[in-house]
Amino acid sequence: MLQELPFELLSQVVALLPTAQSVHHLSLCNHALHRFIEDEGWKIFVQTQFPSLPARDYWREAAQSMTTLSRNYDRKAFLARYVEPSNFVVSLPDRDLKTEWRKPRGQTMGYQPVIDSYEESIGSTWDARKQVLAWSAGSELVLRVKEMGKSLAPERRGTYSYLDHHGHRTRWFTYKPPKAMEGRDDITCMKLLSGPYRAENPSGTTEHVIHGTASGKLHLSHLELDRSSYNTLGSVFETNRRHVRSADVSPRDQQVLAACLADTSMVLYKVPEYLYSAPEDHQSISPYCERSVLEAGKGYRIWSTKFLSDNLLAIGLGPSAKPVHIYQVGVDGLSKDPIREFSMEADTWNGDDRIDMASPSVDTSKEKTTSVYPVIPLPWSSTAGHAPGEVFLSGCYDGIIRVHDMRSKSDHVSTYFDPADDGAIYSLQTLGRERLAAGSSRHSIIKFFDLRVAGGRVYHYTDLERSSSDRMQSLSISTSEPGQSDWNLFLNPRNQMQQPQRWQRSANRATESPVYSLSSPSPSSPSLFAGVENNIVEINFVSMLDKHPDPIFARGLVRDARGNINVARSWNPKGDVLNFAMVEHTKTMRLRSQAGVGRYTGALAGYDERWRDGG
Repeated sequence: MLQELPFELLSQVVALLPTAQSVHHLSLCNHALHRFIEDEGWKIFVQTQFPSLPARDYWREAAQSMTTLSRNYDRKAFLARYVEPSNFVVSLPDRDLKTEWRKPRGQTMGYQPVIDSYEESIGSTWDARKQVLAWSAGSELVLRVKEMGKSLAPERRGTYSYLDHHGHRTRWFTYKPPKAMEGRDDITCMKLLSGPYRAENPSGTTEHVIHGTASGKLHLSHLELDRSSYNTLGSVFETNRRHVRSADVSPRDQQVLAACLADTSMVLYKVPEYLYSAPEDHQSISPYCERSVLEAGKGYRIWSTKFLSDNLLAIGLGPSAKPVHIYQVGVDGLSKDPIREFSMEADTWNGDDRIDMASPSVDTSKEKTTSVYPVIPLPWSSTAGHAPGEVFLSGCYDGIIRVHDMRSKSDHVSTYFDPADDGAIYSLQTLGRERLAAGSSRHSIIKFFDLRVAGGRVYHYTDLERSSSDRMQSLSISTSEPGQSDWNLFLNPRNQMQQPQRWQRSANRATESPVYSLSSPSPSSPSLFAGVENNIVEINFVSMLDKHPDPIFARGLVRDARGNINVARSWNPKGDVLNFAMVEHTKTMRLRSQAGVGRYTGALAGYDERWRDGG
């Protein structure tokens, strides 16, 4: 009998089960196996099938959430909306209450949003979370704070919150620094200080935001959400009025701030602790290290700054023959010179996936120069065969995403590209270690790539359709057409919905916007936020016909007397869901578009029911 097997062997049996359904069926055999599955089985399943998930508890709920999310990714099932403050909007720091938010006006084009977000657990269940979304709208910061879960604390008077259509308690805040002017003081970079910093500086009602501007201001603001406080500006980082191009904080302790000033210089600051009873005057902080990375006046600049780990800092720059520089970060600051420089030339790499960007007949004696915009680390997990920060990705002007490995002598070890569009890559966001979203410089395109090697994917929902003998013989391997899991999503609504508060001067341009920024709150979150001109798009990977959706969406389901789900009232009560189009990276490159919520046929096997052929 299975229950008589030693713990180690029984663990191996569970590790070979390909689906959550098969684990559940095993738990129904007898009481002993049921106890084992509840105590250890779900943990083994999640850690085996989703090794990059940083879950530490609630294993059964995590299994449901992650298998559902994986299925929705594979079936391209999502609901998208524009995000904009509504109901009550609290203006900080004086807590003025508004019922309508107005976008920045007076510029020749809409604002270019910078986005950041995070999630943290706030209760004793998997779905009890607090999600914070922040973005820049010209010179103003906009924050949305959501609390999720079945056991939300009673609403406190004066918090100006409401329940959205998913049953999430939602609050909106805006913050505009004193004397800030549109155009001159537009926010160019922004970072929410979350886990490590908040753990050292506990205050559940305060959000800590670092933001830099085009006019050379770099501030740490403590936004107290539940009380009036005019001492919002906690620290001013000295920049000598040089404009701030990009900034990032060290990932482990969030105590070091790296910023690019005037396109050519890198500076490091110490991030101060948050003092609840702060002095009246703000704290002025000088850099403890400054390096002139590039020579001024040469026509190239630093585009991005990113910590790969606490001791590795990546810089994307260009146009340059080697547009990615890696610096060592130590106690005394940055290393004098880069410890590694990466070229984007294909001929310097001898991998199997080589892409020849130059014909043999072309003279390659002159080095190719290009620019790299975003650089991000590949999320690390304990099962990875590399140290944190050693493997990272870069998005280039030529439209190619390259995977770099500090352990390899090659400039890049793998590439991802779109065969139909070679627009520059402006933004990157990993979705766990398995998937990647990339924002293009044109046509409002988000490109999705599967980072797993062919045949290397662990969990796939189509195992549910196989016979039991097939499921037990092997782990699931994708049998889809090569490249089918890579696809482009066009953020241009097909249902002719007017974007909120769009004014005529930018209407045509905004429909063909770059995707300036991307953000996901956590590896387990079904939400992805995209910043296009003058708007934020929220994409929730959820299926409207799923009878058992991710627990964080289940509270919003509306059922009739027989228990049947009312699809339109559950998922689109305001009629604001957007219908997008997509193209897969296959030989046929067939255009598909979404039908409206409630208008579906499910005609395409393997896809969400909203998808149909044609535009």
